[in-house]
Amino acid sequence: MCYHRIIFGSVLDFFIKLFNVCIDKMSSSPLEVIRHWHKVFYGCQAIQKLSSEDLIKAAESGNLDDFNRLFIAEPARLDVRDSKGRAAVHQAAARNKLNILQFIRNHGGDLNLRDSFGNTPLHIAIEHNSLDAVEYLFQNGADPSALNDKKQAALHLAVELNRVAVLQVMCKFKDRIEIGQGGKHGRTALHLAAIHDNDECARILVTSFADSKLKFSIDEDTIPNRKSYSFSFLCSIFKMCLTWKYNKYYKKRCNICPIKMRDLGADNRQPCHNGYYPIHEAAKNAASRTMEVLLQWAESRGNSRHQMISFFDAEGNVPLHSAVHSGDFKAVELCLKSGAKISTQQYDLSTPVHLACAQGAIDIVRLMFGLQPDEKAQCLCSCDVQKMTPLHCAAMFDRSEIVQYLIEEGADINALDKESRSPLLLAASRSGWRTVASLIRLGADIQVKDSSKRNVLHLVVMYGGRLDEFAHEITMANHQGALEMLLNEKDNTGCSPLHYASRGGHIRSLESLIRLGACVNIKNYNGESPLHFGARYGRYNIVKRLLNSEKGAFIINESDGEGLTPLHIASQQGHTKVVQLFLNRGALLHRDHKGRNPLHLAAMSGHTQTIELLHSVHSHLLDQCDKDKNTALHLATMENKPNAITLLLYMNCKLLFNSLDLSAIDYAIYYKFPEAALAMVTHDSRAEEIMTLKSDRHPCVTLALIASMPRVFEAVQDKCITKANCKKDSKQFYIKYSFSCLQCPVVQKSGATGTLKPTPLPALNAMVNHGRVELLAHPLSQKYLQMKWNTYGKYFHLAHLLFYTIFLIFVTLFSSQLMAYNQNTYNATSNALLTVDTTTNVATLKTVAVMIVIYVFMNSAREGIQFYQQGWPYLLDPTNVVAILLYFSAIAMIAPILTNCLPEYQISFASITVFLSWFTLLLNLQR
Repeated sequence: MCYHRIIFGSVLDFFIKLFNVCIDKMSSSPLEVIRHWHKVFYGCQAIQKLSSEDLIKAAESGNLDDFNRLFIAEPARLDVRDSKGRAAVHQAAARNKLNILQFIRNHGGDLNLRDSFGNTPLHIAIEHNSLDAVEYLFQNGADPSALNDKKQAALHLAVELNRVAVLQVMCKFKDRIEIGQGGKHGRTALHLAAIHDNDECARILVTSFADSKLKFSIDEDTIPNRKSYSFSFLCSIFKMCLTWKYNKYYKKRCNICPIKMRDLGADNRQPCHNGYYPIHEAAKNAASRTMEVLLQWAESRGNSRHQMISFFDAEGNVPLHSAVHSGDFKAVELCLKSGAKISTQQYDLSTPVHLACAQGAIDIVRLMFGLQPDEKAQCLCSCDVQKMTPLHCAAMFDRSEIVQYLIEEGADINALDKESRSPLLLAASRSGWRTVASLIRLGADIQVKDSSKRNVLHLVVMYGGRLDEFAHEITMANHQGALEMLLNEKDNTGCSPLHYASRGGHIRSLESLIRLGACVNIKNYNGESPLHFGARYGRYNIVKRLLNSEKGAFIINESDGEGLTPLHIASQQGHTKVVQLFLNRGALLHRDHKGRNPLHLAAMSGHTQTIELLHSVHSHLLDQCDKDKNTALHLATMENKPNAITLLLYMNCKLLFNSLDLSAIDYAIYYKFPEAALAMVTHDSRAEEIMTLKSDRHPCVTLALIASMPRVFEAVQDKCITKANCKKDSKQFYIKYSFSCLQCPVVQKSGATGTLKPTPLPALNAMVNHGRVELLAHPLSQKYLQMKWNTYGKYFHLAHLLFYTIFLIFVTLFSSQLMAYNQNTYNATSNALLTVDTTTNVATLKTVAVMIVIYVFMNSAREGIQFYQQGWPYLLDPTNVVAILLYFSAIAMIAPILTNCLPEYQISFASITVFLSWFTLLLNLQR
């Protein structure tokens, strides 16, 4: 039955498709179906053969027959997309196929369908310049304000692609286009026309779209039943209504576009999100043709060109500033001829002349001065927010030709900016050597100093200028005397040009300065000479040249304000090659003001190669102390330099104490430097010696490491375990444990006489007190505990069990005798206390009671000592609580026997004592 149903359904589906094709192919006459039966048959085959993609191909080719057959077979194929997300409506719009577009519209297709890039059919039609498709889409309700993924509406795309013909078609529907719609960065179509210099598009936007009348637009093609005169009459009435109910109701019921009231002309005063107007975009992008269109349109609207050219953007730029930025000569000329002033300042007070001079656009500068000579003097003297003149701007960027031109036009050659820099100093600070030479030739003052009191020679040396050429220019300008004054002048830090040459490593400048007569032993305000600078920055050739000078032998051992010689500084910075040079030239091993030698400073900085070099030449420096009795090992530890510490220990340095009675390991523990401590306590040959050091602050290094740096002590434990270099199943395999790190020789005073007694297992007790579980669980600690247990621990434990077993026997014996005695003497008729007579049982009970009392008092004293040592945490241990209860119940059990009284509660205490004593035995057996 299921099989027959499938066959019947297939046949029924075939005849339904056959009927649809017949109705589509033939006219209303039934005879046409029989007459053209072969067409019907072929049409059915086409339905079976054509795929969904063929619908898009049919739309591209404009084959309405194939398109119709495919649609009838499956209407949902209108939404089939290609790889770009385009449907049939997009391809029809791209190929300008109006018949396909009309078919899609008549069958309910969406004319605003978007592809993968957000483009509607209107976008695609504009992109492919399909004019008929554009007009048809506008006529049939396409949305011109839809934005694609690039934030482009239809108008934006047409302007950007310079589709003039498309814009002319769109002018017919300007009442439906929002001319001021913003796209990316809020740019309107007029902004885009200005950016791409599409002048024809700009002309259409400002003329054909410029209709400021109020318009009421109703899409008459979408009105149902156009021939209905009553409906047309109603529409004419509603055209005169300006209520919100019209828009809300009839837009939904009659598909009538809402009434729109707006100015449809392109607005020149609408800025983008960046604050730029179209006129600024045109000037900035060198769109001179579009700028002319905008200016002409402004004049046609009754505005002057001067008003149009005076718009300020968000940064205070007028179009002339933007035109100068673009570097377009025609745009600048157009702005100037339109009335733009070259003295107009933007927010940073810079004029267009400042910008042109900075860019090196000498043609534009000449154009501005030529067209507006009256503004020239004001512009040459105008200053921006940094108090820079146009001459400063030109000198800053090494525009030597403009510098010469500005000076010829009357610019002040020695004007100072906010930092007291003249154009000469500014050019030297920016390495503008051509400008420097030009300014010197033109008579600039070379003795000017900036706010840091640096002259031009300082700046030339600092920024790598050639002093030979500089001195030649000064000599040609007859300033030889001024040059000699500049050689040894100091800035606000006391540094001369020779200092900066030494610091920067400018060997040629240094040689030129020395040849010109600069003093090599001049010092700054910190007492540092050029040789100190060379040693600090590792300038080997500079140091060598200074030492080869006439005063080289006198400056090699000079100290600065802190008592540091060049050898000290080179050692501190780790410049081994420079240190070797100083040692070869006979540098003396002076101490600084803190009593430190070069080896101390090298150790503080962690420079191991320098330490090895100094030790190889002067080995006696190794154990020298400074004023605080600190050795090189102390200082390296204070600065946490593990490599230097390791090297000093390999050199067999002494483990000394300083004036505070502290060793190097004490500082590592005090400052909690794990790297420094690890380097010392895990050293191959000196570790055991360091672990045995004692001081008042840390009597035992082991205990200090456990308390402060457990990770370091864990590394010490790892080092104390040695394994054989073979397989574990080999007969030669062994594991060697060294317990030296756990055997801390700590003693404590006891008694009034102050006798010293060693503390048992101090390392393990410290681990317990500080909660170092990872150290207790270490194999070394476990092996150490096992050794102690095997040595004497198990014997003490057995002795304790023996004494406790005797106590347990006495408790059990006392309880059993008490129970027997109670049965013989109990008076059933009285609940009062019974008097005990002198019998043999009573004597036995008293003897056992005395033994129990002795044991209880001895153990109570032991528990009291533990409570004194541990404090209140002692009571948190359940074992201790059980022991205390046991002792109290035992006393309560035996007290009546000793007082010759036998209360009835004695049996209860006896049972409690027996239970607790046997329970304690189980606890002891667990240990």
